Amino acid sequence: MANDTRGSGGLVMLFIEIINKYLYFFEKGNNQITVNTIQDLMELITTEMQSDNAATDSAAEAFFASTLRYIQFQKQKGGAVSEKYEPNVSFFVDLGELKS
Repeated sequence: MANDTRGSGGLVMLFIEIINKYLYFFEKGNNQITVNTIQDLMELITTEMQSDNAATDSAAEAFFASTLRYIQFQKQKGGAVSEKYEPNVSFFVDLGELKS
């Protein structure tokens, strides 16, 4: 496992896995997973994906795009889960920016 996360690509995939777990527990009401924690991790993922030394990993980009779509869906569907995301969670990233 340690060797799998070496280099930026593996690390980004690990961060995306973590954010998806965090989102699950955030939605379930775990008070230790805060909006700030999620936003910080999203910023870290974005920074790692945009870094000059990061090799473009299409799997990581697709996984991250899927995570962002999930967040957008949760915000739009209404109900109790949507209220957790609105208006506090605002970490949408233009995926076009990640590829540049």
